[in-house]
Amino acid sequence: MSAAMPASSDAPLELRIAVVSDARADYFVRLLEESLKLIKQPYHLQFVKDIPARRMWWMLGRGDINLFYGMQSPDKDNDPQLVPVRNALTNGLIGQRVLLIRRTDAPAFDQVRSIADLKRTGLIAGFGAGWGDTKVWMAADLPLYQHNAPWNTIYAMVAAGNRHVDYLPRGVIEVREEARAHPELVVEPHLLLEYRADFGFYLSPSAARYRPVIERALKAAEASGLKARLLDEAFGADIRALNLNHRVRLRLAD
Repeated sequence: MSAAMPASSDAPLELRIAVVSDARADYFVRLLEESLKLIKQPYHLQFVKDIPARRMWWMLGRGDINLFYGMQSPDKDNDPQLVPVRNALTNGLIGQRVLLIRRTDAPAFDQVRSIADLKRTGLIAGFGAGWGDTKVWMAADLPLYQHNAPWNTIYAMVAAGNRHVDYLPRGVIEVREEARAHPELVVEPHLLLEYRADFGFYLSPSAARYRPVIERALKAAEASGLKARLLDEAFGADIRALNLNHRVRLRLAD
């Protein structure tokens, strides 16, 4: 990929961003917009909504869209069709995981004090196929299931209790919203599984010149306290309701 000239601070950034309709998307878009405003960088945003994530990544590589957000990974960072924006968008919160479970399984999780205890339960974690989190569970030798069908069908599979998946490890910024949307499941109150993970913005190669501008804007948002305020406004109440300081913390390798 040839080097691209940095974007002019006077010319608007022309951004065509893919989003999924959930609270995370609202936060990522707001963070992007407020950060660019902070450094007085003009921009224009267009949205492409609710296309399956795999297709969105394909569209990004082709340049049909030029900005998307997703879990950071070495594979994405080294992909010549993607340009990583170097910033951890949730300050590591997505790597703090709480479990969505069947209410009847709560007693089994109550007894867990270690990764070995979790493994001995024999309960199976559910993930989307190819998600980076699967490598963390595999490294810990914890049983898991990878779901190839549309992700939103996995909640009913967990609730059914006979579909070879027992719990969903979800980030602290998303688990309570998902529990409200899926009342057949409950938030496990006892455990907090931690590993290094975060979301990042990725640009298409055609928009590589925007990277230094967006990185500068996100750094300014951190230094000014804007990012912390936006995180708290978006997710603070739900995170506080999880009582993280009173949970058993299980550290997974990363």
